[in-house]
Amino acid sequence: MPSQSKKKNIQRDEYGNTIDSPTLDFIIEFKKWEKQLRGISAKRIQSEGRENKDGSRKAVPKTLYGQLRQHVTAAFRRPNSVNAGDKGAYKLLDKITKAIKTRTVFTEEDLDDLKEFQDDLTVFEQAEGKLNPRNTLFTTPKSFDEVDGEVVPSEATKPLYGHYVDKFFVRKYPKKGYKVKTKWSNSSMNTANPPLAQALFAGPKSPSDLGIEKGLIQIVDDAIEELESEKINLYTIGIKRAGALARLPSVKKWVNSAIRNKRFYPENSGKINLRAIGNALLAQTFPIKSEAEQKVLMIAATNKQVNYAQDILRFKVGQITPAVMTTLIREVISRGSQEHIKVRNGYYLQLRGLSDPPSETHKDIKKSWIEMLWA
Repeated sequence: MPSQSKKKNIQRDEYGNTIDSPTLDFIIEFKKWEKQLRGISAKRIQSEGRENKDGSRKAVPKTLYGQLRQHVTAAFRRPNSVNAGDKGAYKLLDKITKAIKTRTVFTEEDLDDLKEFQDDLTVFEQAEGKLNPRNTLFTTPKSFDEVDGEVVPSEATKPLYGHYVDKFFVRKYPKKGYKVKTKWSNSSMNTANPPLAQALFAGPKSPSDLGIEKGLIQIVDDAIEELESEKINLYTIGIKRAGALARLPSVKKWVNSAIRNKRFYPENSGKINLRAIGNALLAQTFPIKSEAEQKVLMIAATNKQVNYAQDILRFKVGQITPAVMTTLIREVISRGSQEHIKVRNGYYLQLRGLSDPPSETHKDIKKSWIEMLWA
């Protein structure tokens, strides 16, 4: 479960918008996990590969991280493996690592991927599953003797699940310097706790003797929980599509009120002060009340059909030009019931792109001026 104590984290997304949300603990957990696994050598987990008859050695990744990534792929699969290489933890690692190292904020697509990872990892953890590293099957002699300094195995064999280093292996290959790790292998399925299983499933219910605090599956569980529970407190945007922003009820309400406010107009004029109303907009913070509103906001902020995994609570506009302010006002008016907005002293809002105000209005204004001149 993620930590209850959260630090404020402000960063920019790839669209130049600013995100204010709590730090996501699973990112720190994953990076720590990856660093730990890269620091655990093939020698330490007693998995350096066997020598061929000609003295050569089959290539094996030099760290636990590398071996997990290559777990049962075509290049490193055992001859009798049920995995043809199109499955395996390596695909999950590649996707997760890329997302964590390249994202400043996670999308709904990332969350869907994490849930897929979660399902796949559950398949690896199934008690009777052959893809479970605890159930990796080896055969070992039921007994062995030493004759003239040579280890002679019995013809009868028994299954060994998890890790292949048992008493027979240690005596057969003394130059390796391996030691029997009793918890790494077992004669029964789903009992052993070999290094690959620790990398995937370490946690309170499955302690690691390699110092791994959390396995990949728990980190993925934490990631999903955090992305679904932690909120983006404030999203500060640059407007990429004013038409989309104008669809938000809170923005529409504010603009409709502001364009009728006399302080944004010079006296005896229908020409609005775009810089002044733009600055007033920058001071506003707007709520996001539904998933539908968040999707519209994302279009306005990115000009793309993308949505973040975390809910956005509030947003504000970080910068706006007079031209964009003009477009926003025009888009809001086009979605309203009034085509012409009366602002002050009988004048109507004048703005590039709007149709001319009613002709009767011009007549009334012209008549009033004539009467004043000849009075």
